[in-house]
Amino acid sequence: MADFVALLAMCVLLPVAGATLLKMWQTRPPRRRHSGLAVGQIPQPLRRRAPMAVRRGVAHA
Repeated sequence: MADFVALLAMCVLLPVAGATLLKMWQTRPPRRRHSGLAVGQIPQPLRRRAPMAVRRGVAHA
């Protein structure tokens, strides 16, 4: 009886898992194929640096 239940569970769960994986694969966001940059250009977010701290009102002795 346990074998029958296991077989029945596999016959139900495996197709459901496969269908779920297929649906997730088909609805995934597309990869970016072309970034619009020429060879050697640095992407803008990587090129920008954080502004350096500026000390104001500090008296140096």
